[in-house]
Amino acid sequence: MRWMLFVLLLAPSWLWAASPSANIEALAAQVSPFWKTLRPACIMGLEPDVQAGVTARVDFLDDQLVGYQLEQALASQAADRSAQWRSPVWAQRDQLEKGALKLKDRESLREYFFKLQTQTPNPERAQLVSDIQYMSEQLNFVLRKEMWKTCHGLGLAQIPVIQFETAVEKRWQAQAPKVRLQLNSELGAYYFYSFRQTGNEQLQGFADVAKGLIPWVDATAQAISEHFANVRAQLLAVPIEETVAADAPSPEDRPWPPSPSPALLQP
Repeated sequence: MRWMLFVLLLAPSWLWAASPSANIEALAAQVSPFWKTLRPACIMGLEPDVQAGVTARVDFLDDQLVGYQLEQALASQAADRSAQWRSPVWAQRDQLEKGALKLKDRESLREYFFKLQTQTPNPERAQLVSDIQYMSEQLNFVLRKEMWKTCHGLGLAQIPVIQFETAVEKRWQAQAPKVRLQLNSELGAYYFYSFRQTGNEQLQGFADVAKGLIPWVDATAQAISEHFANVRAQLLAVPIEETVAADAPSPEDRPWPPSPSPALLQP
């Protein structure tokens, strides 16, 4: 049931509202909880001697990886004036999406997820749902990408920023396909279930509005990446403290003279 926990945790803060500022706020609300979940793994993934030296860096990220920091960085995106935000379809979507999260429907939602793993949806309907979920999937993916890259950079030494970004991007690429597949399948199940009694004509209206906001989604995704790249650049400037292993030789001089001791019983 791991997948369902993800969707049910995600969806209440990701039900799309008819304003860019409300959607930015919902996205930013995920930052702090996600960091709290990720934080122990970020530290434990480092070598023991490095773990002891990144306290200042962890403190820095505790201050930076909070919702209001991302909201401030996306202020220009929150002020978007696209006519798509004024479409009446948002009220219809809101009702359908919230309905899928009612307690009585959660078991049905779980069963629907497994049904989609074995049955191929109608291609036309699948494309419409894919168009509708692009916004939530893309921005969720970018947020997780940048959080993971920041986590990967926690223990990297002070190197040029370009090399630093190349290193964390390489590490991210190893897990990117799994994160993309997880988001696509879990959000897909959620949206298919939400719209299970909605005709394709109405879905087409939802999709048309969603496609009209693709430029906003892509620009917002870019702004998210730039914000986190800036956070990582500042993180890189925070030094990793040097620590001495507990079993290392003492660097201090020996408290006894270096000359050899007298032979046993020597006067």
